[in-house]
Amino acid sequence: MSKRSDSGVRKDPGGAVALAIVLLALISLEAIYLEDAWKRGEEARRANDQLEAGNTQMQRHIAELRSSSQKISAMFARLNDGIVRVAGIEGRLPTPGHSSNSNPEYDDSKVAKSLREYGLMVKPIQEGRHETSISFDVGSNRLELHRFVPLLAQQENSNAFLFVDELVLVRPVEIPAFSKNPTGLETRLLMRVLTGPK
Repeated sequence: MSKRSDSGVRKDPGGAVALAIVLLALISLEAIYLEDAWKRGEEARRANDQLEAGNTQMQRHIAELRSSSQKISAMFARLNDGIVRVAGIEGRLPTPGHSSNSNPEYDDSKVAKSLREYGLMVKPIQEGRHETSISFDVGSNRLELHRFVPLLAQQENSNAFLFVDELVLVRPVEIPAFSKNPTGLETRLLMRVLTGPK
């Protein structure tokens, strides 16, 4: 009986080879699929790194724009404060009893007030007024040079639209040259300031 059973089981070497080939093909396909998935993952990681770098750069750019907008707003406020606001008087007849050379609107401007605080005489020049500016004739007989230079620097720093058209400094004749004592100079300035509508 054992001989019959042994003769009934036949060894097939071709089936084992086919099974091995099928297994190798499956392993190869799986390796190809895994390699393709790994490549896609690497590409996605590189794209993610690029997006992250772009987002970081964009956040820096947004922060710079925000800080710049604050600087621009401050600069706009500073420049806007430097403009003397006047009512549009073109085309109107002069008010009776008022000379055309005196205008209280210009006399009350911030520029005129700050100059008067230093003891200077300030007079608006109506003839020198153009469409976009007004002029002031500023003078003093007792302003020392060491007080005048800081005044001029302060006026220039506080108003970006202030221009000095003419500057005359005269030492009194009775004071000797190179005097060590503070000397009041005869000072005369012609200044121009940008104007805008109220």
